[in-house]
Amino acid sequence: MVGGTALFRLHRAVIDPARRGPLLCAARCALSVPAAGYGVVAAARNGLYRVGALHARPAGVPVLSVGNITAGGTGKTPFVAWLARLLVIRRHRPAILSRGYGGSRRTGMDDENEMLGRLVADVPVVVDPDRVAGARRAVREHGADVLILDDGFQHRRIARDLDIVLIDALWPFGRGRMLPRGLLREPLRGLKRAGFLIVTRCDLVAPERLQAIRDRLGRLAPGVPIACCRTIVTGLRPVGPTDPAVGAPKPVPPNAMREGRWAAFCGIGNPEGFACTLRKAGCAPAFLDVFADHAPYTAGTLEGVLGKARAEGCTGVLTTEKDAAKVERVLAAPPTPPIYALTADLDLIDGTSALMAALQEVVPAHP
Repeated sequence: MVGGTALFRLHRAVIDPARRGPLLCAARCALSVPAAGYGVVAAARNGLYRVGALHARPAGVPVLSVGNITAGGTGKTPFVAWLARLLVIRRHRPAILSRGYGGSRRTGMDDENEMLGRLVADVPVVVDPDRVAGARRAVREHGADVLILDDGFQHRRIARDLDIVLIDALWPFGRGRMLPRGLLREPLRGLKRAGFLIVTRCDLVAPERLQAIRDRLGRLAPGVPIACCRTIVTGLRPVGPTDPAVGAPKPVPPNAMREGRWAAFCGIGNPEGFACTLRKAGCAPAFLDVFADHAPYTAGTLEGVLGKARAEGCTGVLTTEKDAAKVERVLAAPPTPPIYALTADLDLIDGTSALMAALQEVVPAHP
């Protein structure tokens, strides 16, 4: 895990144009070669779908795809959970289709899907690398009448009725380069395929920056409606086993982050987003340890974080809901100091009526 974390930090430094130096310049030149190849392959594959040489397979029920054009976290999992809850309120029977990345031996699910299972416990999550087969299973076994295709923008093998693409306001255009030179999964012109664009974490950037992002999206995908959303921290959930003698720790209100002394850690696609969320909530942690996305935690890694927190005199350690799933697989005893995961709700602050209209057209609300 340490090696993966070091590579993660090195890659972020290499693709950050603000960082200078001869070694970084050499690394950028080296990464430009595979990035060019990646771009050619992605463009060719999209071209084959465009001309009909490759075909998307129907699922038999409406499909709502939620995806990104960049690698790294855009707030996709919270949005998928929000969309699933909305469909339940509208009297549908949704199921979430996920490819899955790794997964624990205990559940067979990765951290993102375990997080979804906690956020929307009444909505089945079907994990299958073959999303077409997963769609059939969701309809057959769970009676789903609408499917949410998680991380589906580049997964074109299954037909969809609405392509929702999330754009992270902090890293909106993947540094303008294809992976691994930047964070783009495909050329930006692919945004023209989207049916709806949603800018996430819009409250973490200045209004003029947000407007510049919207203007550029309007040029890249003319006519595609745009909405903006933010994440509101609603509380702090205790993570890990409890001490029977003490009892389960109680959830903590979000304003507690403004008081006391906290530490923090995360292993997600966009750690900058977590750091900005903490700052906006009024929390200045003694330290924020960043680990590689999807990398499993070990008991030694967690004890390293907790040991630093104790040395700093911290009363608690903050992490994300996604990280909490990985942490709970490892912790065998109540952590000291206690670990809390930030719980949050999604709040659409612009474009709500347009998004509701788009959803109503594809999956009308049941009476």
